[in-house]
Amino acid sequence: MKRLEKKVEEILIENKKLLDREKKIEKHVKSVEVENSSLLKKVEADQTEIDILKVKVAELEE
Repeated sequence: MKRLEKKVEEILIENKKLLDREKKIEKHVKSVEVENSSLLKKVEADQTEIDILKVKVAELEE
């Protein structure tokens, strides 16, 4: 019976460690998603600027 109790205790400790690790990973994923969203907006803005510059170049070439 003592071995079983010890095993259950070890499993509970391991479970807590895994839950803590999962929370850290979730926070990291959210952080990366926010950063990714920000970078996508920057890419869109840069692409718009590129398109505008292409139009200006085409006008100057005429």
